[in-house]
Amino acid sequence: MTRDLITDAHQAERCAQACSRFVEGLDALSYSVTQSTLSGGFGTLPSGLALERKYSDLTHGPEGSLSSVLAAHITAVTNLREAFLEAGRGYQETEDDSTSRIGNTGPR
Repeated sequence: MTRDLITDAHQAERCAQACSRFVEGLDALSYSVTQSTLSGGFGTLPSGLALERKYSDLTHGPEGSLSSVLAAHITAVTNLREAFLEAGRGYQETEDDSTSRIGNTGPR
């Protein structure tokens, strides 16, 4: 069974707004992760220090850490929001153009 995705400028705007709300939530989470630090929480033994480093790498480290994954999600959802906005603009431009053509070629 094939289903068609039908949208209009209003629906595209609603999708873009949902993306904006999601990005706000991701931004807040990212800020919380950035502000979180664990200093001495695992003790001063070598194994505790190693565990603290591992935790820090998982949250704030390089590629694959929570911070980097959140940043990638924020970028993806921001791009999706822009795609919805562009689709809405394109729909409205096409609708306006079609309306104008019909109005100019109607009965006289």
